[in-house]
Amino acid sequence: MRFNCLKEDLIAVLNAVANAVAVKPQTQILGGIYLNVKKNTLEIQATNYSIGMMSKIPVDAQEEGTVVVIGKKFIDVVRALTGEAVIINEDARENLLEVASGKSKFLINTMNAYDFPKITSSEMPSSFKIKAAVFKNLIKKTAFACATDEVQPIYTGCLFESKGDTLTLVATNKHRMALASENFFNSEKDFRFVIPRDALRIIYETLPNAEDELIKIDYNEKKVAFTIGKIFITARIIDGNFPDYRRIVPSDSESVIKIDTRGLRSAIERVSLIAREDFNKKIMFDFTSEYGLELKAASAQYGAVEETLDIEKQGEGANIAFNYVYLMEALRIMDSDQFRIFMRGRFDPVDIREADSDKFIYILTPLRP
Repeated sequence: MRFNCLKEDLIAVLNAVANAVAVKPQTQILGGIYLNVKKNTLEIQATNYSIGMMSKIPVDAQEEGTVVVIGKKFIDVVRALTGEAVIINEDARENLLEVASGKSKFLINTMNAYDFPKITSSEMPSSFKIKAAVFKNLIKKTAFACATDEVQPIYTGCLFESKGDTLTLVATNKHRMALASENFFNSEKDFRFVIPRDALRIIYETLPNAEDELIKIDYNEKKVAFTIGKIFITARIIDGNFPDYRRIVPSDSESVIKIDTRGLRSAIERVSLIAREDFNKKIMFDFTSEYGLELKAASAQYGAVEETLDIEKQGEGANIAFNYVYLMEALRIMDSDQFRIFMRGRFDPVDIREADSDKFIYILTPLRP
């Protein structure tokens, strides 16, 4: 293998696929980056089994070939180069890759490409397209609610479900649930699968901000593939049965509260100066007060705090304790200036929605005493 290319082309792709290089690889090969040069095209791949990424750039190839290079070190080296062009040459006998630019030359250890679990862009039986901006918003409003522990893997992913022309994403860690939906596309058939949160984080970072740019999503029973511009990403589907989220959404309410989004965020930030010392991050939200919403928190070590916020209320409300971190995460991703809380009793889950839309639903379970 021997070729040269522009550094800016190479580093743009490496910055993207770096997300798929295993940080603590189960096997050494998963810590590598796959390079394949053929017909003046360089194909670059990385995978940690859960997610795989592939892209191609044009190069001036003097000799074709395939190799796997130590991923993190290769990326660090290319980033550090000062020249505009990069010359790469493989010494197969010594298992080294020479990377040169300007007056710099590095020799990086390589691995056998035969052992690398290659990503393929073979046709999948089903696919659909979606605007990148719409898809990015759906991920933003749901993936944060996934579980982070691996005890029950199904909760570490986000449900993708289509019904007719509606795509719905749902995430839950059993203490809270985030649901977002959009009516926009015509899938060939209805589908239902769960994608890992870590994969969605990488996909979110890769998605462009262009309003009308389309991305293609292909899927089968075991994996989902995303074509985002020149980047091809595959993610495994998590096995298991995701809970019926429709049964989790409360069917009725006794009180409806309308609150200023920014005002409540600001109040929680102040009250959390005391509440953050509590193991459960507990703040009391008294919606029954005649003065509006009263927020309270106490700490045996640091003291106590109270704050009052104006609200619009229908019904009596309730005196409820929440993990304020869970509530703040939802408030930070809301697009509306105001939101609504539908509630029943003190220990019943509350239904939180933006003021003018039901496309985002957040269910939060109160803390027990």
